[in-house]
This record gives sequence, C-alpha cells and structure tokens, in this order.
Amino acid sequence: MPFGAAPAGFLYFAGVKLLGYSSYAYAVNRTQPVASSELKPSSAWWVGGARTGIGLIVGAAVGLGYWGLASRLPGIEAHADTLFFTLLVPVRVLEWLLLLALFYRKFRFDTKRKVILIGCGIVVSFALDAIGMAAMFAIPGGLWVC
Repeated sequence: MPFGAAPAGFLYFAGVKLLGYSSYAYAVNRTQPVASSELKPSSAWWVGGARTGIGLIVGAAVGLGYWGLASRLPGIEAHADTLFFTLLVPVRVLEWLLLLALFYRKFRFDTKRKVILIGCGIVVSFALDAIGMAAMFAIPGGLWVC
C-alpha cells in the first residue's frame, strides 16, 4: 500500500526540524565564550532556519537520487534503508560544515571542537528525522495512503 507525506505532514516534519535545530544552535551559542560584541553568536532561530533549509534541499536531492537509483538495482530492497542512512552520514558532515562556515566561522573552532559539534549535530539530525516522521504518522493529515 503506497503512502507519502501530505502537505501538512511536510509542515510537521519541517517544524520539528526547525525547533530542534534552533534548540541545538541555542545550546551551541550558550557554550561559546563571548569576549566582545564582535563575537556574538548568530540568532539560534536564524541558524536553525538555515540548517532546516539546507537539510530540506539537500535531503530532497539526495533522497530522490538515491531512491531512484536503488529502485533500479536488483537485490538492494532488503538493505536499502540501512544503506541510505549510512550514506547519509557523509552528506550530513558536509551540511554541518557548511552551517559552521556560514554562522560560526568567526569563532575559529579547533578541529576537536568542530568534530564534537558536527558529531552531535549528526545525532540531532537523525533524532529529529525520527521525531519528524513520527509526527507525520501520528498527527492527522500528515500522510496520504491509497
């Protein structure tokens, strides 16, 4: 039985992502030492909105490309989901690197700090995927089924 996200479901998913990424940005901002007004972190809402936008655009492109290719490869059906999420990790590393470059470059994080921020960001991204998908299934109007 085929199903997919209804317009309301897309809004639920994007809303979960926006709230989650903004919360993560707020936590990151709170941990930054602010020595002067020049080093004031960007608004958590701006960072969360940008990360949500990056994720929706890149996620749609990668998802459509992957599932289009996977549907043509024989025998991949049994492992398609696991393979997709495994291949999504390096994509998410690049997304988080882009976000750090856009909003946190003035902080000049050392490599260890970047790895921690990106690693935690990837965990947050996957957790928000699960919460967003659950919202689509649980809240009325989130999915279409035929």
